[in-house]
Amino acid sequence: MEKLKKWINKNKGFAIICALAFILFIIMVVIFVRLLVGGSSNKYGNRLDGIDKVKISNDVYESVKEEVKDVEGVNDVSVRLQGKIVYTTIELSDSISADKAKEIAKNTLDNYTEDELKYYDFSFFLKWKGEESDKVITGNKHHNLEDITWIKS
Repeated sequence: MEKLKKWINKNKGFAIICALAFILFIIMVVIFVRLLVGGSSNKYGNRLDGIDKVKISNDVYESVKEEVKDVEGVNDVSVRLQGKIVYTTIELSDSISADKAKEIAKNTLDNYTEDELKYYDFSFFLKWKGEESDKVITGNKHHNLEDITWIKS
């Protein structure tokens, strides 16, 4: 212990730098452990808190599919939930205009309750596959917004 005190007194600047480096190393280790090891096991973290209170039933998804399939010019429709985003993909024939397709997508929102519309985000993919063109229009409705925002039209 006596030798350590002599060395510290002889090398004060270097001893202070070593002490600060050691303290910084301990702080970095604590932060690393909290971020990587102590994190949530759920990939969504706490973003899905309360989803059980506003769960969308399979009957709603089926009614959306049936409603859209009944429209002339619609080839196929699929609806899936991932996290708190409801993805609706509508495949259309070339006879349907982009404006009509957007209207079809907007009408699907009538199947959901106010609580569901305020909790979930909705994403729409309108696809045309035909001889003339292969085009896709995407739209999203954030739970805080009233209307769908279209990306490409």
